[in-house]
Amino acid sequence: MASSQSLSESDLSYLRRVDSPTIANALERLSLRDRSDGYVGGSIQCAFPELGTMVGTALTVTVDNAVGRPARQEGYWDLWTTLDQTEGPVVIVMKDASGTPSRVAYAGEIMVTLASRLGAIGMITDGALRDVAEVRARGFHYFMRYAVVSHANFELSKVGDPVSIDGQLVRTGDILHGDANGIVTVPWESLPKIRTEVEAIQSTERRDLDFIASAEFTLDGYKRVRGYGG
Repeated sequence: MASSQSLSESDLSYLRRVDSPTIANALERLSLRDRSDGYVGGSIQCAFPELGTMVGTALTVTVDNAVGRPARQEGYWDLWTTLDQTEGPVVIVMKDASGTPSRVAYAGEIMVTLASRLGAIGMITDGALRDVAEVRARGFHYFMRYAVVSHANFELSKVGDPVSIDGQLVRTGDILHGDANGIVTVPWESLPKIRTEVEAIQSTERRDLDFIASAEFTLDGYKRVRGYGG
């Protein structure tokens, strides 16, 4: 299903200027979820860190490798129809259902070119992608476990259903913020307050780093800076 929410240009511009760990730390201050929730696990790696920060809303799909039978085509076209109806920027989130994720690439240059034309800026998968040189040259974000040379006999079985990617539940319409450090989900309700919390995190980190680098540094002194009375 297409998302009914879209990011404003102001929010997009701001979020793109902040690294993902700072966003993750800022969200902790809002206490909107448990600290062990809200981020994709480390098996999913950023393929093109030089592209900087990826920010967009999720469009989820479930993908499979049809071994020994013709691949179904309906899901493939459902993805593009849904993407065409969704306001961008969009990140396509592809959940491997094959059980052999190192044996099938779920997208490459052709799919990425079409996805870009329809408003996508990146793909995330707990499986594999390919055509890394061509996709990098397009400035399109890849977050994945593997690069695999063949698309085998891939098929898309579900479009828009929630998926779990290395421990993180992702729903269509979720805000995703990713860079070389990984991917964090940004609750919509955090947007009015995220700037204030990012500024607080940046100020605290600058204070800590300055003190640690200073001539006055001692461990006891740093405990006092951090308000630790143990």
